[in-house]
Amino acid sequence: MTSERFTIERLADHPSALPVAACWIWETWGTKTLAETIESLDDPENCPPTLVAMVGGRPVGVVGLSRFLRAGDTDETLWINAIYVVEAERSHGAGSLLLAAAVESAAPMADRLFVYTDVPEWYQQRGWSVVEREDHNVVLSRELSDES
Repeated sequence: MTSERFTIERLADHPSALPVAACWIWETWGTKTLAETIESLDDPENCPPTLVAMVGGRPVGVVGLSRFLRAGDTDETLWINAIYVVEAERSHGAGSLLLAAAVESAAPMADRLFVYTDVPEWYQQRGWSVVEREDHNVVLSRELSDES
């Protein structure tokens, strides 16, 4: 997937971008160790590949997916694990391209894709629906059956 400014590519095709992308996520959210963050982005099992937004051969954004078993569910569902764009490239379309590419890559593997976020409006503007609200965060989902 490409635009005039960005290309969206598999992170596995740019191994030097893996530690860079992991640091972005680790420094922003820090819910895992850096090593665990690297592992979560390194093409997790039974998930679409981690994708990176590139500009002129350098990474400027990333989206990774993972499987998660929510309380009350019997099967794991597919979730956006993290989506991040470097500040200088925000509001130029990289995040939207990454999200669209994640949806496209997830469609053959799941009927729905979920995200847990504190910026639900951004997802809603891109066709996502609220599933539930938890304090300051929201769970949203996107139907994928029409994406394949």
